Amino acid sequence: MHYVIIGNGGAGVSALQAIRKIDETSDITIISREKYPAYSPCSLPNMLSGEADEQTILRFDKKFYHRLNAKFMKNTEAIRILPRKKEIKLAKGDNIKFDKLLIAAGASPLIPKEIAGLELKGVHVMGTLDSALDILAHVELGVNKVVVVGGGFMGIETAVMLRKRGIEVTIVELLPDILSRMLDPDMSRKVANILKGHGIKLVLNDAVKSINGNKTVESVSLGKKKLRCDMVVIAIGVVPNTGIVQDAGIEINKGIIVDSTMQTNKKDIYAAGDIVEVREQIMGQQGSFAIWPNAIEQGRIAGLNMAGAPATYAGAEVVNVLDIFETPVVAVGSTSQVIGKCKTISRPTPHYHKKLLLKDNKILGLQFIGSIRNTGIIYTLMKRGEDVSEFEDRLLDDNLVIAPDTVSPQTDR
Repeated sequence: MHYVIIGNGGAGVSALQAIRKIDETSDITIISREKYPAYSPCSLPNMLSGEADEQTILRFDKKFYHRLNAKFMKNTEAIRILPRKKEIKLAKGDNIKFDKLLIAAGASPLIPKEIAGLELKGVHVMGTLDSALDILAHVELGVNKVVVVGGGFMGIETAVMLRKRGIEVTIVELLPDILSRMLDPDMSRKVANILKGHGIKLVLNDAVKSINGNKTVESVSLGKKKLRCDMVVIAIGVVPNTGIVQDAGIEINKGIIVDSTMQTNKKDIYAAGDIVEVREQIMGQQGSFAIWPNAIEQGRIAGLNMAGAPATYAGAEVVNVLDIFETPVVAVGSTSQVIGKCKTISRPTPHYHKKLLLKDNKILGLQFIGSIRNTGIIYTLMKRGEDVSEFEDRLLDDNLVIAPDTVSPQTDR
């Protein structure tokens, strides 16, 4: 038996570990486009502030692959899958045979091709260890003003970490609000105020049209204004790397479609991580939920099934946690824009703001700023689809306690 894993991120490594718990002897090959062993992408922004370095974000020691008796092929790109032949074509021209295959090729940062000046020195795209190291090297040469393109999760994290170094930072966001996939507009504005209070400037409802300079970045042009800067960081999201399966007959939508065992529509071919499209646990929506815990669990489920140990994926978690200048921001489930007409329970205090979104007496969204207290209890209620009408008025109490018999077993949604 030869297992092949395309991708060395959270899903790929998790699958490798799961396979080895079941099958200690078969051959395993793990293929990576990057030159690095497994690392934590969640820690990349922390490198920019100096809170982490290249060594501390590595997940394992140098003997990790050797201990698991796995062949690690770095600097290797898989470009095509041939399901009938059970072969993978590599960019170098070689082919690799497989018996069981996991596609965990992840997602790539979105680059807005319509922006002129992307080739200038000082333009960076956040998303990989190489990109973080390039940004850090540029910062250490001396950077005064940075424009971060994108007000989503990665853009905000990047802006915060650069600001911690004392750099003047401006975020440019096309939409009216930052973190719009995580937060409702009222909660987004509260986060915006925190950012502004720490000196980060926000330009909303606008977009970078061009990056200007003579070989190096000098400014960016927006719809009606120009911003002086000496570095631009693009952080507007990611897109699944589905190009590898375009001609393979593997079903895709925005991501690769998989069943509850993480298997594709092709026998013996599985997929997991940022490249897949799955259902989430709260509302049952189909989509790509590219967060680290989802990749780890999907890889584990895929690995177990590949090795012959049946396991079922419960669905994606929709949980986002940000630390913005020591203020926690937690968003679980969906926003009111996604849910539609719903009931809002809100509790603002001088120290925090908590908000829940309910529909048919069930909690479908949680948004907390400044506090993480009781998020675990509420998330359990959300995942179980519990009717919370009997204790709805207590849900945002700091001392919320729910008797075990109040929370019933999993209910149908």
